[in-house]
Amino acid sequence: MAHPPAFYAKVAAGSFLLGMGMEYFMISTGFYEKVTAIESERLSEDWDDREKRHQEFWSEVSRQAKEKQINVPPEIEKNSKEGT
Repeated sequence: MAHPPAFYAKVAAGSFLLGMGMEYFMISTGFYEKVTAIESERLSEDWDDREKRHQEFWSEVSRQAKEKQINVPPEIEKNSKEGT
């Protein structure tokens, strides 16, 4: 049983109005500002953790190379000493 086109137009208009109301509510309550601040904080923490893991990795590579008496290229030495 198919509905007439006017029914679909009413459903589309109602959905649009409902969505517009939800967006207005989120904007007026400061939802997006709060979410942006939380996301920014999380990304900042992730970046700090990434830098720490990077430093630990290169320090371990350098240590293992010295342990096995392998000549360490200057790039690796430089990476292992950054941030310390």
